Amino acid sequence: MRMKSRETVKRYFPVQTAKIEASYGLDAFPNTLTGEQTAKNQTFATILVHGLDDPGKVWMNLAPALASEGFNVWVLNYPNDQPVVESAQFFLEELCTLSQHGVRTVSIVAHSMGGLVSREMLTNPGWDYMDKAKRGETPVVKRLIMVGTPNHGSEMARVRALSELRDQSVNLFKGEFNMLRWIIDGAGEAGIDLLPGSRFLETLNHRPHPQGVEMLIIAGIMSPWQANDLERLADELQPKLPREMHPVLISLKESFQNMNLEIGDGLVTMASSRLKGVPHITVKGTHLSIIRNISSTSQRTPPAVPIIVEKLKNGNSA
Repeated sequence: MRMKSRETVKRYFPVQTAKIEASYGLDAFPNTLTGEQTAKNQTFATILVHGLDDPGKVWMNLAPALASEGFNVWVLNYPNDQPVVESAQFFLEELCTLSQHGVRTVSIVAHSMGGLVSREMLTNPGWDYMDKAKRGETPVVKRLIMVGTPNHGSEMARVRALSELRDQSVNLFKGEFNMLRWIIDGAGEAGIDLLPGSRFLETLNHRPHPQGVEMLIIAGIMSPWQANDLERLADELQPKLPREMHPVLISLKESFQNMNLEIGDGLVTMASSRLKGVPHITVKGTHLSIIRNISSTSQRTPPAVPIIVEKLKNGNSA
């Protein structure tokens, strides 16, 4: 019913639909270097893929940081409320267009649901990404860095109406608000896909990881206590406490560790972020603060940014 309502709106409002859909696609980040350095890096690109109901600010710190290092940066904008499968298919179509710009190799950095879109694009058996890459029809994806991705879903998807309101509010202030965007952007199917145990996640997580793609997960922890902090505190307290208090100390430490895992970054639990066989790094912060500053005037460096820049630099030199 959701998909049918979306198609009905598109059919009755073709001009408005075309205008909105023209805003989607891969765009070169405007601050990428020019001249010799661009030509040197033209065969390699870094693609940034946002998540659910993102108003476009998630890359405000990472994109300039990558551009300043000479990376050829592209940003994917897509109708992110539609089914994740449709967003992934759109991503593959856009990826193929980069071949026309001379791009042969790609790294993907994806935030939140963008990681699921990327994994689906790379592993959907019906789209033959690997065959397309071998034939040169699409650039070869060498690595995928996922930041705050709910690989096993998020209960917060049940209240996604709040994030959709934020998304459309930003368009309003930019003078780009259009009532039809609420439907053309998707009718909330992505929120259903993000629920733990959804059919989409069950299908995706039963597939093997994309062959030949180096993967990394960066997850946030809202709690001020990291695992090593708790270990150190317990070691310091144990000699000072009576022996009969040691079991209590152990139980307290385990409780704090379990709380960390359940809180995660506030939207995605630690357990949901993990994938078997994929390296996993934790940083302090919330779902957004690990990758971007809340204020455009802040001089803080989000903790995931230097990790991503360093990983991509090392990967390019390998």
